Amino acid sequence: MEIISAFLGAVLVTSGSYITLCVYDKKHSLEMSRKGSMIYSASMIIVMCLTFSVVFVIGMTRLADWELPAVFLHYVLIWGMSVLAVTDHRQHRIPNRFLIGMLMAWASITGIHIIMHTESGMAQAFQSLAGGLAGGLIFLLCYILSRRQLGVGDVKLVFVMGLYLTGQRIIGAIFYGIVLCCVYSVVQLIRRKIGLKDGVALVPFLYLGVLITLCIL
Repeated sequence: MEIISAFLGAVLVTSGSYITLCVYDKKHSLEMSRKGSMIYSASMIIVMCLTFSVVFVIGMTRLADWELPAVFLHYVLIWGMSVLAVTDHRQHRIPNRFLIGMLMAWASITGIHIIMHTESGMAQAFQSLAGGLAGGLIFLLCYILSRRQLGVGDVKLVFVMGLYLTGQRIIGAIFYGIVLCCVYSVVQLIRRKIGLKDGVALVPFLYLGVLITLCIL
């Protein structure tokens, strides 16, 4: 039964991510025609494979320990991060409408949780707000210190990530994401693929940080 639930969850999240990206790619077909279709890109394939694998592993190891609202929250987060990882890698942009959609999904799931189970729902809401504030303030500080080299969209995204991950996991997700980004940047600098002034899409690494955090914490 666990295998079936894990498999169905992985299929649901992965197919949802793929369909979302297909719709987004079609909507921006004129812009993407010069670069090739997003839905056939290597980044798309890699992200979908990672998403399916991690959701399946989570389904096999963590579902029994999570309440149903937590399951929905984690699945929505992975879906959203997988979509944004591809769009940020391809276009270096984080659509505000998508962040608003993730925020509304969090509010809806949390609201239903509070209505159904007031005590645990309120506790979850406070933990989520703490995570959002912690992640948002950390990246806001980085945004100020970097003299706006860090994108405003990254600050907004980390705030939303914190709502989903709560204060217990957001720091881990940020840490793993930044470390992976630094390692990638150093390797690319050594290979002379980028320069010191070149920017690197951060969301794919935050996406990996989220996956690692959900698997081990």
